[in-house]
Amino acid sequence: MVVKRPIGIIGAMESEVEALLSNLQGTRVEEEAGLAFHRGTLEGVQCVIAECGPGKVNAAVCAQIMLLKYKPRLVINVGVAGGVGAQVHVGDLVVAAACVQYDFDTTAMGDPLGTLFIRHHGRDSEDILLLPCCEKAAGVLLEEARSIYGGAHFGVVCTGDAFVADREKGRFLEEKFQAQAVEMEGGAIAQACYMNGVRCAVLRAISDGANDDSPMDFPTFTKMAAEKTTKLLRAALPRL
Repeated sequence: MVVKRPIGIIGAMESEVEALLSNLQGTRVEEEAGLAFHRGTLEGVQCVIAECGPGKVNAAVCAQIMLLKYKPRLVINVGVAGGVGAQVHVGDLVVAAACVQYDFDTTAMGDPLGTLFIRHHGRDSEDILLLPCCEKAAGVLLEEARSIYGGAHFGVVCTGDAFVADREKGRFLEEKFQAQAVEMEGGAIAQACYMNGVRCAVLRAISDGANDDSPMDFPTFTKMAAEKTTKLLRAALPRL
């Protein structure tokens, strides 16, 4: 019998992972760097789930520990996000085709905004703008999302260390990167996975419109968004 490596799931906030944790079977908890890593099975699939805290550094630290300690075959970043563009509405789901760290800025040196520099020992370093997500995993998540909810989108997710509550900023991200969602962790997790050669996926439920109403909308819709994500993942995990 072939034992598959686990699937890793990372959310920034307790509300984004608590429903998943409540359904995790045979739970064992281990701590690293002050973070709790919950191991068990979800829908018969071995998983490790962690709450990383908001922001890119928290997300990257959590992802790297998970990658080194638990050797997941796939890491899924879940959570809420601000919707970008007229077609993306509160309550919709966005599955990332790729992620970009829009606040990484070396444009003064002539680089396109968001370009990252990836070191490769023994060979040339790499400049990368769009951090790829696993096409197979994204396809499964998108299919399940459309089956369950209908309002599902596939596109670029923008990541930066700021809660975007500015309509003009949202428009800029849409025009610059063809973004459909903006959040604070996905691009960092995608970078950690890319550097370690591990597949990743980013699944975001839209809790606000990344505009002036966002601070008011965010708490209201976060719980609803997390429930949608949990239901979707429980349906998708056996196929991943």
